[in-house]
Amino acid sequence: MRTLRVAELIAGIFFALLSITFGAHDAAAQAGNVYITPDGSGQGACTASPQNPSWFNNSGNWGNGANQIGPGTTVHLCGVFNGAAGSTLLSFQGSGASGNPVTLVFESGTQLNSPAWSGSGAIATNGKSFIKIDGKNNGVIQNTANGDSLSNRSISTLINAYSCSGCTIQNLTLANVYVAVRGTTNVLGGPMTQMNSIAFSGSNWTISGNTIHDCGWCLYNVFGNGDTNIQISNNEIYNWDHAFMFATSGANAASNLFFHDNNLHDNLNFETTGCTYHLDGMHFFGTSGSSMSGIYVYNNWFHGSLSGPCSSGFIFMEGGSGTPSHASNTNWWNNVFDASGSAGANANGWVGIFSGESGSTVFVNNTMVGTSGGDMNVCYNIKAVNNLTFENNVVNNCGIQMGLGNLTGSILVDYNVYGNSCQNGANCFVFNGAFQGNFTTWKSALKGAGISGADAHSTFNLTPNLSAAGIPSASYVGSEWGANLSSLATGQLSSLSGDTTQGDTRSAVGRPSGSCSTQPSAGCWSVGAYQISGNNAGATPPNPPTSLSATVN
Repeated sequence: MRTLRVAELIAGIFFALLSITFGAHDAAAQAGNVYITPDGSGQGACTASPQNPSWFNNSGNWGNGANQIGPGTTVHLCGVFNGAAGSTLLSFQGSGASGNPVTLVFESGTQLNSPAWSGSGAIATNGKSFIKIDGKNNGVIQNTANGDSLSNRSISTLINAYSCSGCTIQNLTLANVYVAVRGTTNVLGGPMTQMNSIAFSGSNWTISGNTIHDCGWCLYNVFGNGDTNIQISNNEIYNWDHAFMFATSGANAASNLFFHDNNLHDNLNFETTGCTYHLDGMHFFGTSGSSMSGIYVYNNWFHGSLSGPCSSGFIFMEGGSGTPSHASNTNWWNNVFDASGSAGANANGWVGIFSGESGSTVFVNNTMVGTSGGDMNVCYNIKAVNNLTFENNVVNNCGIQMGLGNLTGSILVDYNVYGNSCQNGANCFVFNGAFQGNFTTWKSALKGAGISGADAHSTFNLTPNLSAAGIPSASYVGSEWGANLSSLATGQLSSLSGDTTQGDTRSAVGRPSGSCSTQPSAGCWSVGAYQISGNNAGATPPNPPTSLSATVN
């Protein structure tokens, strides 16, 4: 399955790449506001000399003139725009400037509809930079008839934004790129990689506050060499084959990806007989000579109706010799991984991290809930990483709770809670490929390998007093039992000191910073993503809101 990823990626890049032309603009003379309606007639907020989409797409209307679009211009969209199948509605003809972008705004009631927008996008940034697309929490871009049981089964992208640096996409609904039906036999296969809500690359990106659903590989980040500072936050993504991909096809290096406060749920509609698609919440991979460094994944909520056998995991960071991620300095904290809604077992690992051959891997204060999917339902599977810190994590209700192997550097494993049943004849731990018969032999194996901590302060308890979704009760066994990691909660990891409330909100309780000389203690952190102490014990968190510069060899 993994050996096809680079070929699929290259096909997707060739299909989607657009010509790249950059122009210099004098911001002082540009039009302040431009209004676009479907036919150029006034409607809604667009009554001052409105234009139609073809005017926007004409390069002659971009430049230095007072009536042209350039840095600082806000383009307002009003009305319902209907495009033919295979069409692109808006194609940017120029760039903004740093601190002075070209802004495309969706006014109230604005929709961009097509039976199936082109693979080049309903909106194409056309290789331009410093662009902001703002849905203002009401704008919609959608396909209306593309899917397994619909009239079209076409490659489609809603926003095509390769080689766009300093760009923002926010507060949009991106809907129905491809509507899959569970169990469909005549499936598309590889082209699902090209059913994208946003296909993008470049540096200094922000994707925030969007509702994204029914898509193949929804957020498709094909990084180019030197791409850095990608911020993806506060999005709700559901009904996905892949919610997010971070990958490249050439010897490119990217850094500083921040993926946080997102709500990712439901992939069961993409389950097929024989698992034509492998389904991932977050998928990381690369190729020979590529690298990714500085991955920060925190305060996300992964959950919903899930395929067990077809899922590679909520997290799938590839290793090995096929399409390895070549990751370094990865950091994972305050995430809730809830697989209790899975329709079967996942043998790969709901969190599968198989790359981290340099730098460090920090995995702390996460909560994992599995499902009674049988012996081979694997929760944590971490291999081939360097300098691993695995502390203050919860794993509950899994056949195999934890697998570690091929670790290098300085390894610390301690202060974890392993709960509920082991469904594999008590062999619920795997170390270096060998089953450990019980928690005692697991700790002995770690200690014998010279691993720091060796889970000496961890606990194995069949009744940890967690809800089915992993929320602690007042009698939770990991309350005030974890290591105090205040010294780690600095810089990019500063939010580690605030507990999660399941994606895109964070509890005001936070974590203590006092002394933690014995467990349990008021100065200790609770194990997992929730800090449970005092009047916060047993509290139910609020519901979340519902609302490329690639080198191809």
